[in-house]
Amino acid sequence: MSSLRPEQFPTALAVAERTADAVADAVRRTVAQRGDCVVALTGGNTPTDAYRLLAALDVPWHAVHVVQTDDRVLPEAETGSNWRMIRETLLDPAGVPEERRHPMPVRSGDPAGAAASYAELLASLSPAGSADLVLLQLGPDGHLASLFADRYDPSDPAGVTVTTTGDGAVRMTQTLSALSGAATRIVMATGAGKTDAVAKVAGATPDTLAARTFLAGGGLLLLDDAAAGPDQ
Repeated sequence: MSSLRPEQFPTALAVAERTADAVADAVRRTVAQRGDCVVALTGGNTPTDAYRLLAALDVPWHAVHVVQTDDRVLPEAETGSNWRMIRETLLDPAGVPEERRHPMPVRSGDPAGAAASYAELLASLSPAGSADLVLLQLGPDGHLASLFADRYDPSDPAGVTVTTTGDGAVRMTQTLSALSGAATRIVMATGAGKTDAVAKVAGATPDTLAARTFLAGGGLLLLDDAAAGPDQ
């Protein structure tokens, strides 16, 4: 399936296990080399098992900054639903120090200003100005993070921006250039509902530009048999 060379596994749990191991290995290497590491994590249903498994592995969380790839802007909420899931499945069970947790400021009455502030934070955490590792899931329509077809600028240098979904929901997301700057880039895709999206990522349709750009040059696309489809 194209030059992406995805890794395919029989089950979603096997994908989760591979993801957890890949994240843990990358974090250990980066901390050993530099003394710390910045990890950008996504929300949604797909990575929950991976986070639970990762929480049980030997990872130097005291030296890791955890940031978000994207979340919904909810002025009435303390944090977005993506962050709550990350906290409940990974951060709390793993005992990640509070000062190493960096949720997106979704409660701000000025989303654009909050996005700019979060971009400054990300730039201050890493010498490269972006996360060392980014973990994303592939949306059913082929989108990554909150980069939806025709609703984002693929060359946006802002680092973090505000966008909207098709139903008008406001979201905060790292830009494609920021996400793609990570040394370790992982995309998970599990379940039959992702089959069309996986096929699109292998093609040349404009709505999968984010996924193709993000995975180019060594990114990992991890699939289960259901997402790969009957012909794979």
